[in-house]
Amino acid sequence: MEDFKRLLPQIAKMKQLVSDGEIVCWEAYDGSGKLIGFAFAKDIPEAVADIPGAEDMDRYRVFGIVDPKEYKIINLDIAIHPEMTKEPWTMEVTEPGFEKQFMGLRVEEVNLSPDGKIDAVTDATLSSTWITDGIREKVKEIIQKVKVKP
Repeated sequence: MEDFKRLLPQIAKMKQLVSDGEIVCWEAYDGSGKLIGFAFAKDIPEAVADIPGAEDMDRYRVFGIVDPKEYKIINLDIAIHPEMTKEPWTMEVTEPGFEKQFMGLRVEEVNLSPDGKIDAVTDATLSSTWITDGIREKVKEIIQKVKVKP
């Protein structure tokens, strides 16, 4: 919960949202019990064992918060994956300048330009693409699952 409280300090309580035995996200509530966001954690790339040469790729962990009404990204943090042992190719995709591009965006806007509103990091186009695609797909999944929640 601490990773999420750094992104949205008003979080007082969290509740898992599970679908098909998998955690989709966490519902984040403030002290009054009001739903203030959907929190998510996403490893990028997700299934490195399936990718040839994966041991040489940079890996990331993204923590994010999505607005519960408009499904816009409130805040997120992109970090080097804690299990990564080698020096990353680039750190620029984990810096505030890249992260801030996602703030306030709806799922359909989370694409690299010119189709979307995210500018790739120079010399890190692949990492920029993976991160952008991973965040977009995770937000899509959250929207689909919370809209069908009983």
